[in-house]
Amino acid sequence: MNGNESSHETRPSTPFGSAFLKLVRFYTQNFPINKGKSRLMLLALKLVPHRPKDFVVSLRDGRRLSIDLTTGMQESVYFFGKYEPFVTTLVEQLVFEGDVCVDAGANFGWYTTLMAERVGQTGKVHAFEPVPDTFKELTTNVKLLSDPSTVIANQLALSHTETETVINIFEGEPTGHASLASKSKNTTGFRCETVRLDEYLLNSGVSNVDFIKVDVEGAELNLLKGSGTMLGQAVPPVIVMEMAIGQSRHFGYVPNDLIEFIRSRADYDFFQMDEIGRRLEPIDRLADDDPGANVLCVPAAAEDRVQAVVKRHLAA
Repeated sequence: MNGNESSHETRPSTPFGSAFLKLVRFYTQNFPINKGKSRLMLLALKLVPHRPKDFVVSLRDGRRLSIDLTTGMQESVYFFGKYEPFVTTLVEQLVFEGDVCVDAGANFGWYTTLMAERVGQTGKVHAFEPVPDTFKELTTNVKLLSDPSTVIANQLALSHTETETVINIFEGEPTGHASLASKSKNTTGFRCETVRLDEYLLNSGVSNVDFIKVDVEGAELNLLKGSGTMLGQAVPPVIVMEMAIGQSRHFGYVPNDLIEFIRSRADYDFFQMDEIGRRLEPIDRLADDDPGANVLCVPAAAEDRVQAVVKRHLAA
């Protein structure tokens, strides 16, 4: 759940630059041969350093999103109409009408809006994004939904305690890499509040969560420690979680600690998500030399329709 390198450029694009990017976008979205398209995208971004921001594009799945090409997170959405295609496919197939979902680390709202369209008027999506400018992007994209009331957007970070802390954006990295950890000196920090997910759900009158996506740049274990009640549901939620050593090490643990924590709270099966091969690989734990991956965590008590989705994508 990562982005491309960000230029952190805020100057407006020239009319020529915008027109050139639109031309490249038309090609990347419509030309049938995919070879070379990613290189063309990177070349276009290099040739147009002053990139446009805050403009709305329509996606083929019917959603409309406000795009900012200065954050390092949204290039693939603009040029290809896609973002993490395999993860997106799984979220589409594992979220059902009427579900209650949580998006922890919602960023600009790709998964929040995707889940909102899936749960419909009878479901709800609780989204969490603590970075102020990114939260504004999230709320802008929620307003573009056919039914914005489906989403409750929270400018909060999820953790194991309720306190006030600092979330950091790092120079030269995409805004999606914002973290509660202090990884370097070249940072811009923002004050933010943290809340335990269990406490939030209790105060919101939510008794059951069906699906949760977690991408909080290393703070995943602390989030789980604040979610014991949720994990103790009769049928615990399906979880899609980034487990990456590059982020977790800043919090003093390794990705397999996440698997062991979830396993200690409920009966789950775990699947490594292969974005390139577009398949699921059953795992007991990640290999010791594995830098990490997006992991699908499926409760053994999950409904048959959930299990059917998993079987459909299992590696041969």
